[in-house]
Amino acid sequence: MTETMTPMSARAELAMLTQNRIMRGVADILATGNGDVTFKALATASGVPERTIYRHYATKEVVLGSFWSWMNERLGMPAPPRSPEELVEQVPVVFEAFQAGEPLVRAMLHDPHGRTARLGGGDARREKFGEALKDVLAGLEPSDRTRLLASVQVLFSAAGWETMKDYWGLSSAEAADAAQWAIQALIEHAKRSAAPPRDIPAASRKES
Repeated sequence: MTETMTPMSARAELAMLTQNRIMRGVADILATGNGDVTFKALATASGVPERTIYRHYATKEVVLGSFWSWMNERLGMPAPPRSPEELVEQVPVVFEAFQAGEPLVRAMLHDPHGRTARLGGGDARREKFGEALKDVLAGLEPSDRTRLLASVQVLFSAAGWETMKDYWGLSSAEAADAAQWAIQALIEHAKRSAAPPRDIPAASRKES
């Protein structure tokens, strides 16, 4: 039996369009550096009345949290990786997305509101890396797990991408290659550190 899609109601479609306009208003404010993301400024930037914005988002923090998800979707970020191999393979895809949205990505890194939005997604990012590397993490001490996850996240991030471009003059593709190489090296080192010690061959054991 063929399933039919339930058509979106006119009210739901209008709500989606309104929210999209609001998110684009946030993007304009951040990308142009035109000041604080207040509801008044957002109304001007988006063309959505301030009272309507309040109906969709109770606080500025909720606006910024929603914007982080909206921006990642617009940049075409891939689904969370499910393995170390997928994590390494996704680096060029993610860095290409950073490059495509460079003005906004840089604004998110340096604008206080962008920082608020990024920090709001911290738990989800930690969970993403933890899930991808769970088999590697299983054999590590807690402190080593933290070191590995923190290091991989920095290399996989927009901050890592920006640093390699600005301080080392790398292209986005070269930065992705460097990040892949470093992440793979960290994973391999962690695997070796977690490996159980080899048994001593019986022939080499001393008689007690």
